[in-house]
Amino acid sequence: MPANPSTILIPVAVSVGVPIAFLWGVRRLDLYASGGFGVVVACSLAGLLAFPLSFALNTSALRLLVTGGLAAASALFLVRTTVAPVVEEVCKSLCLAYYVRRPEFTYFVDGAIYGFAAGTAFAVVENLFYLARSSDPLALSVNRAFSTSLMHGSASALVGVSLGRFRFGRGRTRLASLALGWAAAMAVHLTFNRVVNSGPLTPAIVALAVLIGFGGVALTAGFIVWGLREERRWLRETLGLGVGVSAGEAAVVQRMADLGTLLAPIGRQFGQAKQRQVQAFLHLEAQLGLKRKAADLTPDAGLRAALESQIEALHGEMDALRRAVGVYCMAYVRSILPADTEPLWDRLGFAISHAPEPSMDLWRALSDRAESANAVVEVTDSPPR
Repeated sequence: MPANPSTILIPVAVSVGVPIAFLWGVRRLDLYASGGFGVVVACSLAGLLAFPLSFALNTSALRLLVTGGLAAASALFLVRTTVAPVVEEVCKSLCLAYYVRRPEFTYFVDGAIYGFAAGTAFAVVENLFYLARSSDPLALSVNRAFSTSLMHGSASALVGVSLGRFRFGRGRTRLASLALGWAAAMAVHLTFNRVVNSGPLTPAIVALAVLIGFGGVALTAGFIVWGLREERRWLRETLGLGVGVSAGEAAVVQRMADLGTLLAPIGRQFGQAKQRQVQAFLHLEAQLGLKRKAADLTPDAGLRAALESQIEALHGEMDALRRAVGVYCMAYVRSILPADTEPLWDRLGFAISHAPEPSMDLWRALSDRAESANAVVEVTDSPPR
């Protein structure tokens, strides 16, 4: 590592900070966060440990190839482009294979987040490893932060998506899901490594590597958005089954992206602390609905029992939080929430959560809609002239 600390401080910050920032952004897409932050941390720690394990296995493979008579340069190229992608994807995703049979792994949205966390942590350690041996640490850190790091996170996310999508399969489909997820991750990794090891790192190759990295992040985000749509369908089914959730609450739970806008009147009427409590209560309702659907779908009796236990715990948390919010505030909440998911909700969409300013006065629009409906009722009920 360079002797002058000032020459390495910025590269280290880029190597660590940029991948973590992308992980934060990807996790922000998970509106329901059914698995929880603790599992993200656990998968990140597993990703950190996956690097030394992968390095040891790759080094052993290199030595075996050289001992077998292959030239050192050819053996190194073979390890980088063929062996390493396979070894690293298996090592990074071991934690996912464990969590897929745990109640914290509700659906493939969770799998994408957990996989991206494991891959990101792996990439951070790998970045620092190569940074210590680089003659141009700043250029290396920037190139890897926006290409290799994103590739690692996205490849592991593919494994998580596959495991979560097929976790409700029966018999051989569970093994098929493992094979499909790892095959997809290895294909992305193999392609990337062949691109960056095909010759000198020209601007064109660097640009292509960055494009693959950002393409992987876009693919991960696309899977998450797709999963959220399916999870909203789950919530429509499960929160309408007499579980103590009003129609208005169920409608809002399906549109968590604009929750801050919807609950703004609570903050003005009762204060920000009450608004945060109501938000937490609605998040618990969302998790309750997702866990109920997962318990209904899983063929594993042990996993179903664990999910049922979590459901009971969620009911307890909801009761405690409902008491903390208070009867009057909860009555006010239910009075202002819409009774069903009108087309207005569909027009708002997922992008509202990322807009710096609300694009419309939601409460005025709802008021206008209500006045219009009342006008129709009055005309219908009035006697003919």
